[in-house]
Amino acid sequence: MQWSVIQWRSRSARWLTLGCLLIAGPVPGAGAARELDQGVPFPLLEGFENFGEKDGIPGHKVHSVLKTREGQLWIGTFDGLCVRQADGKFRRYGPEEGLSHKLVLCLAEDTNTGDLWIGTARGLNRFSGGKFTTYTQTDSGLPNNVVYGVDVVGETVWAATAAGAGALNLRTGAWKIYDQNNTLMHEPWCYAITKSPEFVYIGVWGGGILEHNPKTGSFKEYRDPDGDFQFVLAADAGPVGDITSWVYWEEGVLWQATYFGMSRYDGARWRTWVEGKSPLLSNFVNFVTAHHRVAWIGTDRGVSVTDATNWVNYAVSEKGEGTVEIHQPHQPVVRQRLATTLANGFVLGIWVDDQEVWFATSNGLTRGRYAPQDKAARVAEAQP
Repeated sequence: MQWSVIQWRSRSARWLTLGCLLIAGPVPGAGAARELDQGVPFPLLEGFENFGEKDGIPGHKVHSVLKTREGQLWIGTFDGLCVRQADGKFRRYGPEEGLSHKLVLCLAEDTNTGDLWIGTARGLNRFSGGKFTTYTQTDSGLPNNVVYGVDVVGETVWAATAAGAGALNLRTGAWKIYDQNNTLMHEPWCYAITKSPEFVYIGVWGGGILEHNPKTGSFKEYRDPDGDFQFVLAADAGPVGDITSWVYWEEGVLWQATYFGMSRYDGARWRTWVEGKSPLLSNFVNFVTAHHRVAWIGTDRGVSVTDATNWVNYAVSEKGEGTVEIHQPHQPVVRQRLATTLANGFVLGIWVDDQEVWFATSNGLTRGRYAPQDKAARVAEAQP
């Protein structure tokens, strides 16, 4: 029996044991604020702004977020595709405008043309010139109508689906399907696609990561070396797990998200992290992206940010307060409250650039504001 990504995440959240509470002990005093800007080599967030139905976002669940090169912000929701307008409100596109299904799971931009590619629960869509073109399993070469991930690689659009990966040649209009019949996939349920200058990487549900060389047509797989479903028996020896929820490549580093931790591969060395044995906020990792060589990790309990040495966690406490936690080598952990918080700790998508960070959550959209470079996050006044 196969579950959809939504069913798995909902069911798994009930039975996974999630320890390691964020706040341990008293909140630091005012002196901790000065510690926050010592040695963290990437920008910190000083606060959050949340958006929901009052801003024109239909429904509460936001699955994906993307900001185009022109600065337009698009989100995929449980009830349609939305774009943020100049007045800050969101305009919705749904089946009424030609979208193949209202449940939007993933987004990608073709930076050569400005076209938007939208993966839904019933097909892949291209939004160009204000009009939708739809590709489904029955009228094209799309492997399956449930599209979890999409990326544009030159003149090819790749779609990760519930029945393999599909590659659409934009010049010829021809599709090619990659599944267990013609690759090293052990099963065809694919979650994510990411690209490097040489390879296309496919995140496979129960098969780790598949590396494809488009020039030679060859495939290489990266699998969990210990083969254990839940426990990491061989740290830093390969992917942390075979159940891959997302993959992302940036500046020579491949990041893997799983439901049992996360991994990093620089082409020579693997690093793995799991909750309780590292600062990773939770093993239940829904999404990972990177800005330069810093990963932004969406979990079921908030966001972890890391350069593989330093860690910053942004979470929502049991009281609904925003918290920040700083982990640096050979230094005490710094924990503090923030004046604002994520819309929800269950983070499904992230978009990050030099100006801001956007978070797709299960209860709305959040914008993260960077702290000024000369200091770290502004925090609410700490209690003694």
